[in-house]
Amino acid sequence: MHGEGVRGGWKLGATAVRPLPPLRVHGGFGSGAGSAPRRNSMRGVVLKGYRQVEVRTFPDPVPGPDEVVIQTRVAAICGSDLHFYRDTPENLGPRTEMVVGHEPSGVVVAVGSCVRNVRVGDRVTVYHHMGCGTCAHCLAGDIMLCEQHVGIAAVGRGADADYVCVPERNCLRLPDELSFVDGAFIACIAGTAYSALLKLAPSGRDTLAILGLGPVGLVAGMMARAFGARVVGFELVAERLDLARRIGLDYVFDAGEVDPVAVARDLTGGRGADGALETSGSPVAQVQAVRLVRKRGKVVFAGAGREEPCIAPWWIMQREVTLMGTFVMPIHLYEDLVRFILRHRLDFEQVVTHRFSIEDAAEAFRLADSGRTGKVLFVWE
Repeated sequence: MHGEGVRGGWKLGATAVRPLPPLRVHGGFGSGAGSAPRRNSMRGVVLKGYRQVEVRTFPDPVPGPDEVVIQTRVAAICGSDLHFYRDTPENLGPRTEMVVGHEPSGVVVAVGSCVRNVRVGDRVTVYHHMGCGTCAHCLAGDIMLCEQHVGIAAVGRGADADYVCVPERNCLRLPDELSFVDGAFIACIAGTAYSALLKLAPSGRDTLAILGLGPVGLVAGMMARAFGARVVGFELVAERLDLARRIGLDYVFDAGEVDPVAVARDLTGGRGADGALETSGSPVAQVQAVRLVRKRGKVVFAGAGREEPCIAPWWIMQREVTLMGTFVMPIHLYEDLVRFILRHRLDFEQVVTHRFSIEDAAEAFRLADSGRTGKVLFVWE
């Protein structure tokens, strides 16, 4: 889930971390079937609560039989990471001792004895939901809907570290044409945006409204234009409005100065937008998204916000509007997404505004939390 706007003062509830098998750690790589020489400890970013960040030293991870260790080259801060950044130590619980982050890309440096499809030296991105492998959703290939609902950071395999250890099935090879920055985007927000747009199915006949132009909204805008849609973006923050104009959205409006519902109707001859994607999590924007689409229009919600109800059923019923949620992209769409990125030559670098060393994690999170950036990255040379 993503909440990228600055409209609300919502708060994340208590975090429940389910007891899964712990990450194996060791002072080296001796138990892996294949490995590359490296040091015996790594740095990782830990969120302590109340916006406090620490960079700690952790033992090197050692791959289990079906696991892979990746040397991180790029890792990105997600809007969902900021929920934990703002939360209390009490709510965070065990997470205050775990590496944060779930958007890595890098190079494989060690593999377990049973790994067959990934080799040392492969360039990879990571599918960041683990999955139990046995529930109905996992068996159907929808790992992101697993009953245990656990991402890599929740079980001590966070991405904001020199190395990350994940199951082989979570490693997705990057084509040579894609960069490590592309890989970090694919790990979460590019997949989220793509999956959301597939639900809306935009085409050259459609006008699509995007409410919230943080990183997810910006990437969705790029993709929607590649699908052929006319894209209308709404945002409150000047820096993000400028980014949206630079990446080429058809129309960009300050939502604090215009009525998005009226704008959408003006641009469509009074009919309303064909679809809307809400990424900010703001209750105001959620209401506007429903009201600005046409009869039998579609709305997808991708932003995490308040839990209080804000949408009146009558607005949906009388116009037969379809509302959908979207979460993490299903893993089986990975190859399709890669082909889409390559075919349309999407340049995610346009969305990146800040790069940091992992040692400067506190400043990186402070900037990302301001809501006035594009994508904020950790990079390793």
